[in-house]
Amino acid sequence: MEMIYVSVDQGVPRYVYTGCKNCSSIMGISMCSIKNRGCCYYYPKFTLLEIQRMAKSLEGLRVLETIRRLPSVEIHPFEIYARGYFDEEGYIRYMESGNKIDAGSIQDHSIFFKACPFVKSGYGCTLPPRYRTYVCNFFLCDEVIEKIKGNSSFEAYIKERERYVRWVEWENTSLKEILFENKLDLVKDFDGTIKLLQEIPLNIYDFPQLQPIVISAGFSRGA
Repeated sequence: MEMIYVSVDQGVPRYVYTGCKNCSSIMGISMCSIKNRGCCYYYPKFTLLEIQRMAKSLEGLRVLETIRRLPSVEIHPFEIYARGYFDEEGYIRYMESGNKIDAGSIQDHSIFFKACPFVKSGYGCTLPPRYRTYVCNFFLCDEVIEKIKGNSSFEAYIKERERYVRWVEWENTSLKEILFENKLDLVKDFDGTIKLLQEIPLNIYDFPQLQPIVISAGFSRGA
């Protein structure tokens, strides 16, 4: 039996799908050296809110420094883009071969040659949920959506996710305005920006404990 439920890690909510370890999603196909990485091809973009969460503890600051030291990281004024692994040569050979897999609605086949810098083969994300991006914490692949869309709780999961994303966007806008007023950003003064984020009170979203969605054994496994 598999299920989807809400988990909260130090005030940070996420959707957990217990079937991820059995991923057979098209999106989970990896043709690069990092196998069994599930849907973690995505290069995360850490917003000001997520950076502020890290800035509030020694553990979080260590995580932030790890992100900052990534070889392909991009520091932007109000976000950090954590580029991961990309087997570009393998991707070029694959595209030139003309022997592409049937990827359904997926048009960008480069995802099969990418991996998040924080994913560990056969394990998943190495970052604690409280420091992950909201995109990662709330992602549900097409195969999982197909399994649960007929469930009576499905609309609540989608609706609450949308509400949370709007709140995150509002928080990021507010933090950006404060930094702008203080003439700070991550590029001009990284340490000064982190210090100010530490001083700003961290708002916590009261995410509702939704009814878990149980997936019957009649469905084929995916995502």
